[in-house]
Amino acid sequence: MDETIGNQTTTHFEVDPEHGALRISIVVIFIVSWIILFFVLSALIPSEGLNILAIVIGFAITAVFTQQVEKGLKSRWPSGRTIQIDDRHIRVIKNSKVEHEIDAGQRVNVLLWRFKVARRSRVPKGWYMIACALEQDDSYIPIYTFMSPAEFDNLRASQHFTLLQSRKALKQDGGDVRLAGEQRRLHSAEHIRWLEGAEMDSEGFKKLLSHLQEQFPQWMPSVL
Repeated sequence: MDETIGNQTTTHFEVDPEHGALRISIVVIFIVSWIILFFVLSALIPSEGLNILAIVIGFAITAVFTQQVEKGLKSRWPSGRTIQIDDRHIRVIKNSKVEHEIDAGQRVNVLLWRFKVARRSRVPKGWYMIACALEQDDSYIPIYTFMSPAEFDNLRASQHFTLLQSRKALKQDGGDVRLAGEQRRLHSAEHIRWLEGAEMDSEGFKKLLSHLQEQFPQWMPSVL
């Protein structure tokens, strides 16, 4: 979303679509709905002892119901956190308060990395975590998304997003000082991403990177 004040245009990108409050609410809705359905189905489906059929059917119905509720909440319950970009600044804003800020007119280091999700959670195993961190004077704005292998391959950008190696692999690798230094920087950025990164869906992430490329070609590499 663009907002023009005077001669300056500010572009807003919503981030963290699956914020903490939303996740907790979905878990609570799932548990409460499952319990209610279990008692309703137990009354309708006679059984001696523990009613396994009521548990299974209740779980299936609750899972579908919760998915629909989650979709509706995502579109109506924003995190309150945005990335705002104008001619001079890039900021992370939460509820009108600046969390992080970078002077876009000065030197900005751009760190790009990826790794495969090793365990299934809310993201399928084998998908990629793709990240871009803007670094300036030890201040970071880390932005990231998750993509399927097919979507990532379609970007043809693997040469730009460095594969993050495990610390164990780096120790075993030994000699390449330049590679070790690059990986140390990426691990530092990954730690900050884990703590306070701004998550986006893949389409939003690509739009943001394209916007940075167009507006700040002096320091933003062309990766898409």
